[in-house]
Amino acid sequence: MVRHNLPLTLIIGAAFLLELTTGLLYYSAQNIIHRTVEKLIEREMNAIYLCIRNKLAAVEVTVDNMAWVVADGLDDPEWMYSITHKLVENNPSILGGTVSFVPNYFPQKGRWFEPYSVRRDDGTIETMQLGSADHDYTMMDFFNETIAKNGGNWCEPYFDKDGARAMVTTYGVPVHNDKGVIVGVVDADIALDWLEEVVEEGKFYKSTQRFIVTGKGHLLAGEDSDLFQRVLQLIKADEDKVGFETITDDHGDKRHVYFHPVGGNTNWILISVQDDKEVFSKLGKIRATLLLPVFAGLILIGFIVWRTSRNLERLRKVKAEKERIGGELRVASQIQQSMLPNSLIQHDDVDIFGSLVPAREVGGDLYDYYIRDEKLFFCIGDVSGKGAPSAMVMGVIHSLFRAFSAHENNPARIMQAINEVSCQGNESNIFVTLFIGVLDLPTGRLRYCDAGHDAPFIKHDAQCSMVDVNPHLPVGVFNDVNYGVQETQLPPDSMLFLYTDGLTEAKNGERKQFGLKRVEEVLQSDCPVQPRAFIETISRQVRLFVGDAQQSDDLTMLAIHYTPKRFESTLTETLLIKNDVHEVSKLSAFIKSVMEQLNIEKTLARRLRLAVEEAVVNVIDYAYPAGQVGDIEIRMMCDNETLKTVIIDSGVAFDPTAMQRADTSLSVEDRQIGGLGLLLVRELMDSINYERADGQNFLTLMKKLK
Repeated sequence: MVRHNLPLTLIIGAAFLLELTTGLLYYSAQNIIHRTVEKLIEREMNAIYLCIRNKLAAVEVTVDNMAWVVADGLDDPEWMYSITHKLVENNPSILGGTVSFVPNYFPQKGRWFEPYSVRRDDGTIETMQLGSADHDYTMMDFFNETIAKNGGNWCEPYFDKDGARAMVTTYGVPVHNDKGVIVGVVDADIALDWLEEVVEEGKFYKSTQRFIVTGKGHLLAGEDSDLFQRVLQLIKADEDKVGFETITDDHGDKRHVYFHPVGGNTNWILISVQDDKEVFSKLGKIRATLLLPVFAGLILIGFIVWRTSRNLERLRKVKAEKERIGGELRVASQIQQSMLPNSLIQHDDVDIFGSLVPAREVGGDLYDYYIRDEKLFFCIGDVSGKGAPSAMVMGVIHSLFRAFSAHENNPARIMQAINEVSCQGNESNIFVTLFIGVLDLPTGRLRYCDAGHDAPFIKHDAQCSMVDVNPHLPVGVFNDVNYGVQETQLPPDSMLFLYTDGLTEAKNGERKQFGLKRVEEVLQSDCPVQPRAFIETISRQVRLFVGDAQQSDDLTMLAIHYTPKRFESTLTETLLIKNDVHEVSKLSAFIKSVMEQLNIEKTLARRLRLAVEEAVVNVIDYAYPAGQVGDIEIRMMCDNETLKTVIIDSGVAFDPTAMQRADTSLSVEDRQIGGLGLLLVRELMDSINYERADGQNFLTLMKKLK
């Protein structure tokens, strides 16, 4: 009897075990999905935070800097109209800008003086005097709260009927006179309609509802509803304004609520609400879809069909996992490519182009470049290994290069800092060959440091030579490696070519390598020196050599064409003074004479004089040791388009461009001493450049006159 019922017993027992196992898996999967949803929503919110903070931070930095410019021109009320106009004109994110002065600050302007500029719907910028008895800004939050806070402040949203004629929020920064007294507020209005677009983007679940509210409960973005009011009460009861809670609505449905402050100078709070039904809908469908076919198979075919269906389910999961991994690798490849710099760099002195072709979906090669203070900072590197681990290290090295080169001009020190960080916790012993260079664009002076990377080539007048590099260990091996800096001169119209070993070790079907000799042959041939055309030429040669063979390693190339623009001066004036503050009067007269010869407009002349005097006084105060008398030479040259000022001294080496910019958002007590003079020079000049040569400091200030 038992033998006859054994198949049925096995089917019933298997069905019971399957149901029990499915139930356990269901609740386990539910918990996993719940944790996954928390992580997913957190990533979505972080993306929105970055979007909002980047937009607000751009406005904050602009207004903070503008406050210093306003403070410098307090003796000229008419200049304020130009300031507000340029604030709106140069910043598309800003709808309106104003400088609101305390009552009767300019007696000739009356009690209310509020120069205001606003961008209208047709794109034109309207500038006006907005303050009046009907528009008493001294009674408004954006004015009073900023003064009370004595620092940057975002006010509550309001409808500006007189100026912007739209729903806006305003960021204000106080303006202090030379005695430290607040005399006014610089404000920037931004419209709030962009917040609606931000909260609606990138939703993983269709039912997701997002809101942005102020600390006082005013709704900035999102739809007001009973659900929103319930969530708002939940947030008001939370002191930290941070949390991940579950609530039940009027219909008995569960909702997941995540809220977190936007941060910065705002009191805004970002809220995301998910419907429990949608979050777990796929899980319920999977359970129903799984159980019904399995039980039908048990009834119709029995134990064999059940075994087959289980194997098929396993295969389906394996395929889905492969597709998931493939999708994630494609996204990772897009992210890695987005980290590379924009090849279309805009500068008269240099043309640059790079190419990175990974052997797999993602690779471990990297290159980067950017221009700061008339210097081209660039690097190229090769991480040991291939695939995702190398790509992750590549992203770290790329970020470290950007961070450490932001305030350092010595490539050896940059390499040293990158190596020390890379060695921390490097249990996988992943190392990176890296080449870092700093090219001074006005002079062609190239300083570089090589950490085990292939030496680059210099091509000039159909001749090529390999750059001499000192042997250093790669980055990430030992944290006590002493990296040294080397120097060479790039001739005008020359090209610097950098590459990874994926070029020289590219193999054809016979396992032969492309080799260094073929690279030299391409360089010595009649190939173009324009970076894009040259890299396309050598890439074509590699493809012809490799043929149908599979790419074995990441291939990265970077070409830099140095094309310095010659400065042909039509006026050159020179002044030689001592490092004595009493010499400043001679300097002022000298600058005034040059300005008059060039017939420069008075407002611009005043700013140029202020910048040059600030730079020279800094040299007088700090270039020479106390008690030592030294010479300071000031050369002012003009080619009818650009005014070039060169300040030369024989004092101690000091690079002002490597100093970290002063944080003007801090209070006077918290702010470090120094840095404001350099900030002023940066704001008033188009570019500054520092070089040390033959025991002398050369500081060059450039300003376009046309």
